Amino acid sequence: MAETDLVRPLGPGAAAWYATSELPALLLAIRTLVLQVGHPMVGAAVYEHSVYKSDPYGRLWRTITSLLRQVFGGYRTAEEGRRLMRLHTDIKGVDAEGRRYHALNPEAYLWVHATMFDAWRWFLRECGPGLTEAQEQQLFEEWRRVAFLIGVKPRLVPGSVLQFDEYWDAMLPSLEDGPVVQDLLHVGPKRPPYVPIPQRMFDLVTSPLLTLQRSFVAETLSPELSKRFGLHRSVKTATHTRRLVAFARALGHLPRILRRSPFAMLAMWRTSRDPRTQPEPVSYP
Repeated sequence: MAETDLVRPLGPGAAAWYATSELPALLLAIRTLVLQVGHPMVGAAVYEHSVYKSDPYGRLWRTITSLLRQVFGGYRTAEEGRRLMRLHTDIKGVDAEGRRYHALNPEAYLWVHATMFDAWRWFLRECGPGLTEAQEQQLFEEWRRVAFLIGVKPRLVPGSVLQFDEYWDAMLPSLEDGPVVQDLLHVGPKRPPYVPIPQRMFDLVTSPLLTLQRSFVAETLSPELSKRFGLHRSVKTATHTRRLVAFARALGHLPRILRRSPFAMLAMWRTSRDPRTQPEPVSYP
């Protein structure tokens, strides 16, 4: 029996299901990606091997699909982990500083997954119904279970919330600015091929959104890390962030069918129908 067969995948009532399915959680998307590619190995691998510039929407869809499989996949989560391992096997090389990198470096692979717990926790605390100590522990245990299912080395996975926080604080000084970080923060998306307007007009719409997103990232990262990424805090960025968070909180009062991703809802429905799926002992929220 494979080791992942002993790990129970997430089921109905999971805090992670809530945090991932809510549309307001998209507020954290760029922040999470910036943290991920701030890791030197992850940033180098994305810069050298990703098609995020030539095929941004295809790349985005594949990322969303993988996330849905990891969180809502039930007994298919381990299969997604094996697919990710195969996909990243040959993604390796030498970065601009002469340092070797590999997409399956165990520490880098853990870091990418660690940003997921950070995003879940931030969203539930600041934009969701809140997070008690018991609920935070529930969320953390769910995060650990997904980590084991997708192939993170068990010896590297923090064993408690306190250990996670210590790991997180120790990792932040190692993050670096780089071209992918700056692309995420400053380069607007290409016009989708099915949108019949000129790129210049599309930029007029997306540019203010980029400004709001930079404000949010600057205000929700540490001052030192924001500065390292070339971001600056001000009264304006603080105002932008307060309004974005207030808007996200307001959306949380809408009926579930209006505030949840339809793709996540479909994935939850499919997994819930699997007779092997077990609901979480405590439902969140």
